[in-house]
Amino acid sequence: MNNRRPHTLLFIIAVVLVLVLGVSLIFYGKESEVTVPIHVKLAGLAPQLMIVGNLPVLEACLKGPSNLLKDLKGLQLSHEIDLTSAGAGPLLIKVPPEKIMVPQSVSVLEVNPASFTLRIERRVEKLVPVIPDLNNAPAAGYTASKVVVLPSSIRLTGPESLLEKVSAVRTTPIDLSGLAETIKKKVALNLNHSPYVKPTANTLVEVEVVIEEKTVEKWIDVHVRAKGNNSKYSIKPENIKLLLRGPVNTMNRLAQGDGINVYVDLKGLSPGTYLHPAVIEPPLNTTLVKAKPEKLRITIFK
Repeated sequence: MNNRRPHTLLFIIAVVLVLVLGVSLIFYGKESEVTVPIHVKLAGLAPQLMIVGNLPVLEACLKGPSNLLKDLKGLQLSHEIDLTSAGAGPLLIKVPPEKIMVPQSVSVLEVNPASFTLRIERRVEKLVPVIPDLNNAPAAGYTASKVVVLPSSIRLTGPESLLEKVSAVRTTPIDLSGLAETIKKKVALNLNHSPYVKPTANTLVEVEVVIEEKTVEKWIDVHVRAKGNNSKYSIKPENIKLLLRGPVNTMNRLAQGDGINVYVDLKGLSPGTYLHPAVIEPPLNTTLVKAKPEKLRITIFK
């Protein structure tokens, strides 16, 4: 009887172990391996510093019960890196498998990549001018005579190595196609040159573009009339050459012989020959620069 007890006890223990193992296999399934992504969290970086460049995509190879790994496959593990003591410059980060938090029955076989380098730079500020980006031409005969930007400069912040290369910031394009009058509008800044360089304040500026007619000088040949006397007369020369300054569209119309009043006043003059300047009345938006000849020979007959 006494010799059978140990064997019976061993048999019972073996049965229990088999049952426990069987239940475990049913509940957890067989062991397998799976690769899951790891989300990297950065903490403690000083405000005067910043990370330049993208963080790598980390992956962990896990081993454990297949049912449990199946649940983990849809999740994203995370790993926090403490940068409290970090300074400017390259920083090598190692990610040991044992630092990845996983359930107790799961083990981390490896992390890929096992290490990577962070590029840490000083965060600086810089005041740069704003340049309006004017596109296309105004209406024919018009020009953008003046452009005012408010504010005329803007303060940027970003990594030192990138910001030292920025000398100015352009606005987003402003279309002037066909404009014949002044415009004033709010436009955004074009900051596409770097995702790390940002303005410290508002990204909108006010741009006023003054549209005016182009001013030109042009010689125009005009016929001279006479008034104030019914006697016969002659004017030599009969035409006078005028150098006028004014808007290009106005000057083109004047060149076609319309809009300039040029005459000599014969009122009170008796028969004879005289040298008289002509009375020239150009449009109000033009200026007389020179007249040739300055005086005309006028003969009044009896």
